[in-house]
Amino acid sequence: MSLPELVLDDRSFQDLVEQARKRIALVCPEWTEHNVSDPGITLIELFAWMTEMLIYRVNRVPDKLHVALLELLGIRLEPPTAATTDLRFRLDAPAAGPVQIPAEVTEVGTRRTPTEASIVFRTTESFTIPPARPAAYLVQRGGEIEDVGVGGGEARPSGKDRLPFGTPPAPGDALYLGFSEPLGRLLIQVDIDASHARGAGVDPRDPPLSWEVSGPDGRWLEAGVLEDRTGGFNWGSGVVELQLPQRSTSVPLAGHRMHWLRCQVDERTRSGAEAPNFSHPPEINRLGAAPIGALVAATHATGEQDELLGESDGTPGQTFRLRHREILALVSGETLEVCQPDSDRWQSWESRDSFAGSTDNDRHFVLDLADGELSLGPTIREADGSWTHYGAVPLPGSVLRFTRYRHGGGRRGNVIADSLSELKTSIPGVRSVTNPMPAEGGSNAESLPSARLRASMEFQTGHRAVTVKDFEFLAGKASQEVGRVLCIPPESNGPVRVHILRRVERPDGRLDLDKLEPSETLLARVGAYLDERRVLGTTIELLPVPLTGVSVVVNLEASFHSSLQRVEHDVAYALNTYLNPLVGGRQDGVGHGWEFGRALNSGELYGLVQSVDGVAYVKLLRVYLTDLKTGEREAKPADTQIPLEPEALIASGTHVIKAEHQER
Repeated sequence: MSLPELVLDDRSFQDLVEQARKRIALVCPEWTEHNVSDPGITLIELFAWMTEMLIYRVNRVPDKLHVALLELLGIRLEPPTAATTDLRFRLDAPAAGPVQIPAEVTEVGTRRTPTEASIVFRTTESFTIPPARPAAYLVQRGGEIEDVGVGGGEARPSGKDRLPFGTPPAPGDALYLGFSEPLGRLLIQVDIDASHARGAGVDPRDPPLSWEVSGPDGRWLEAGVLEDRTGGFNWGSGVVELQLPQRSTSVPLAGHRMHWLRCQVDERTRSGAEAPNFSHPPEINRLGAAPIGALVAATHATGEQDELLGESDGTPGQTFRLRHREILALVSGETLEVCQPDSDRWQSWESRDSFAGSTDNDRHFVLDLADGELSLGPTIREADGSWTHYGAVPLPGSVLRFTRYRHGGGRRGNVIADSLSELKTSIPGVRSVTNPMPAEGGSNAESLPSARLRASMEFQTGHRAVTVKDFEFLAGKASQEVGRVLCIPPESNGPVRVHILRRVERPDGRLDLDKLEPSETLLARVGAYLDERRVLGTTIELLPVPLTGVSVVVNLEASFHSSLQRVEHDVAYALNTYLNPLVGGRQDGVGHGWEFGRALNSGELYGLVQSVDGVAYVKLLRVYLTDLKTGEREAKPADTQIPLEPEALIASGTHVIKAEHQER
């Protein structure tokens, strides 16, 4: 069986001639004679023939040789990145003692199926769930804070102290629970024994109350209400489960310096809507709180520790290979260590991108993350005949080991919410675990075609962000999570606006807005990468790509023998793929994405729908502008042409397809 032919450049002789003729019209318009008898055209055809021969030879270059050529230019395949998410560990009961969730060894995975193996995540840092109990209880009424007191980790107020808010409750009234331990990332259960609060029109599912935690700089950070069995005090006694923010800060209140959890009467409900307030506060008989879990960061990666690589033979340019390929980017503590003969002390070496600035005393190494190959410094013969050592060389007999590294990652780790539920490592006291949010950031290792394209762009940009193309290329290089980029030049000394669209693993079909908009983590990563490469004095503004949502209503007749369900499905798929910011714009299948700023004409959709197999003819087709966040479409159909802003793209809303069989 012969190997498939690899085409690096598919231009033919005629393509080259036509390209040269078009170039003549641009740079030399006075040259009007383009017949084959013209000497200039003869020279063009000669050079086209010679170029075609070179293209033929280049197309014979195998992938392995092409990778080697790229490495000579200092270009390596980008390694994969690992998806990250937060895991919510829930205990059997409120913590009575410290519950340890160790880093690296704690594994949580998806359910294994007959066709798919489990996708395993590991915690990236250790966390201890403390047996925290309230050490102080305060109430704030009319701007005055009063210390009620706590006994045995519970507040049991009496008299007027049973009213946590004023009568009637006013915005700003609040109750405070103080803790000695930090509250960041804890899952807290607040147990309330109270009478019913009264208030006409107050929705128990969306009360005008906000739960918050004391944060840095005097700010209060919002806590997520997972469950409220008190109905915002409307139902009286019950339990409130709160997911607290990432961190808390101890602040002084009423003579107590503690980490505070407060419930405050607000002018708006939790959803942000205006609502009537309470007419009478609840009367609290008992109030307690305790941690019942925590939110811990995790990543889709497998770790290795203290992996022995072998012994040094004392020669320059040695290479060693790790047991695994596709290594994730090294972080602090992940490095090479060398133990010299007759010594029991391990010396740490430093990772570098290249040995260009290394001397013979620098303990440097280069690690090819995609291939898992570790290289030590070479010795190069200079023009004057002398030899220069770039990087130190371990003594003969020295033992090399890699302290720790992580491998794995890839798009497979971008799992949906609540899919990581299998605790692979037993932790006493932990009842269940899940991921409340989807995992994000996983991308596969760079493909060879992508590296070829990047190589040409790297030589053009020089690793500096100067032109529009530089910003777009470098923003895409900052993370493989970046799908498309558009750079808008600055106006009147304003910032350079860089619009980013996220990459989606399966881009054909309908795409949700939350999958297309860049996350804060992605924006921070791209911003840091561009900041190192921007010209001094240039400011950068990172923004999501504006998306114009459209929904199409189609009424069509299908051929008599066609399945109506199949025809409706195929028409919806064709519309979702064509009106697609990542792969749309082509009626014959998957393209390179809708062109920025290109208007949509409703007439082009008739041909698209008509080309679907089984469609006899289109009876009705209307296009509606749609809010992609809410899914609501405008009442009136859009005009024949829908214009877009220069930086905007088209995206599909929910299409309505109705097919009927053609009458015989």
